[in-house]
Amino acid sequence: MAEVDSIRVFRGIYGGFALAMSEAESGIHFDELPSSDEMASRAFELTSQVVTADQRDVMPGAQQEFTATTVALAIIEHNGKAEELSAQSISDALDGLWTLVGGRWSRQETVPSESA
Repeated sequence: MAEVDSIRVFRGIYGGFALAMSEAESGIHFDELPSSDEMASRAFELTSQVVTADQRDVMPGAQQEFTATTVALAIIEHNGKAEELSAQSISDALDGLWTLVGGRWSRQETVPSESA
C-alpha cells in the first residue's frame, strides 16, 4: 500500500483546475460547479484511494500528481458530480494509460525476464 504525498496530490489538483480554466472556451460553466474547495476535497479523496490501493510500497510523486490532475479534470468534466466517479473506475482507466506510455507506472511490479 503506497503512501499519499499530499503536496504532490494537491499540486496536481490545482494544476488540473488551472488547466481546465485556461483551456475551457465553452461547455464548462464554472459558476454552475460546486466550489473549488468541494471539488478539491473530493479529488483528494479519490486520488488518495487510488494511491493507497496501489500494490507497491511507493507510488512515484509524479504519478500521484498526474493522477490528481486527471481526477480534477474528470470531476470538472462531470460538472462537479464526483459521485459519478469511483477510485476503481479511475484506476482502471489509468491502467490503460500507463500501458500506453510504457508501463513504467503500472500498479503491478514486473519481474525482468532472464535472458538465456
